[in-house]
Amino acid sequence: MAHIVTLNTPSREDWLTQLADVVTDPDELLRLLNIDADEKLLAGRSAKKLFALRVPRSFIDRMEKGNPDDPLLRQVLTSQDEFVVASGFSTDPLEEQHSVVPGFVA
Repeated sequence: MAHIVTLNTPSREDWLTQLADVVTDPDELLRLLNIDADEKLLAGRSAKKLFALRVPRSFIDRMEKGNPDDPLLRQVLTSQDEFVVASGFSTDPLEEQHSVVPGFVA
């Protein structure tokens, strides 16, 4: 008699449930991670106006508590470092803004 191996895979509703339960407030995210909000991390509040914050709790569970430099946290929370204007950098490095043909890079 053949032995059938079954695999329990998450259902479609599982990821929908996770997306329905997300953290949208930077202060709540920092509180869940036991991180004090310093000036560099408070930029996440103002960045929230530009970029919506939606972090699933399962992703937060993978972050290191108490570490403001956690790589996963840095992916979702804007820091003040991202607002620094450095000389030599351009907002249009490929000079596409005034292109005659949209989407074409010469």
